[in-house]
Amino acid sequence: MGKVKIATAPCSWGVWYADGTPSGTPWELFLDQAAEAGYQALELGPDGYLPTDEGRLREELERRGLSVCAGTACYAFDQGAAFAHFRPRVEALCRRLQALGAKYLVTMDESDVGKYSEKKQSLTAQEWDAFLQKVKDMGEYTKNEFGIDVVYHPHVKTMIEYENEIERLMDFTGLDLCFDTGHHSYANGNGKPEEPSAPAFMRRFAERIAYLHFKQVDGSVFQKVMDEHLDSDTAFDINVMCDIPDGIIDFGEIRRVIEDIGFSGIAVVESDMPRATNAQAFASAKRNLQYLRELGIID
Repeated sequence: MGKVKIATAPCSWGVWYADGTPSGTPWELFLDQAAEAGYQALELGPDGYLPTDEGRLREELERRGLSVCAGTACYAFDQGAAFAHFRPRVEALCRRLQALGAKYLVTMDESDVGKYSEKKQSLTAQEWDAFLQKVKDMGEYTKNEFGIDVVYHPHVKTMIEYENEIERLMDFTGLDLCFDTGHHSYANGNGKPEEPSAPAFMRRFAERIAYLHFKQVDGSVFQKVMDEHLDSDTAFDINVMCDIPDGIIDFGEIRRVIEDIGFSGIAVVESDMPRATNAQAFASAKRNLQYLRELGIID
């Protein structure tokens, strides 16, 4: 039987960048509403959104009954000749995570792959290896220096989004995954009800999934994206990701997979709501949590 520790993140309140945009949610309000909704843990989100002073952040979290389960590191890994280019930012973030007792760093790519990821098609094997070497070196650095595990997050419109790319990353770097159900289904699925790609991948690579993001895909919006050949930025702007009860991924099947593979770890609810009001984000956070309880994924 698997056991899930549920958490949330600033992106569920429409916060994708350190300045709080696109939603403009004040960080104090995010913490207040996350705690009131019933969450007990969170990812830090964009580096700099929450206070970077460890003492102040600890105080703000403790008085709301919250803890930090992971940091979030988004870098354009196609930039810089080696991991050393990113190391100062990684070091500062890991020192903060270590002080807060977090064990994971969720890492994703922000390379310029083109509007439809078309730039990847011309990369040589050597260019791919150079990209992957930076990620591998980052994982070794955080583990050796801080005891923090990098869990890699495949993400729409990045270097690592499709299943063959995910397998290539795992083989080269040895890193385990932060597996995001919504991003996986968007990039690798068929857009139909009970879309099977996410649970199938979880079963296939059970030993490599160390951390989860629960995200859902709106089938009707996804079909519009496909029919009109919209880019992924536009897709997210028109809410291709939706509340967990409403989309094409069968979270009953996700629950069965979690039980069958014996997953025991963190799962972060992410709604990716760039245009939601604070009231809408708060309502969604509560609704998703209640639905996961009804499914038996959490107590």
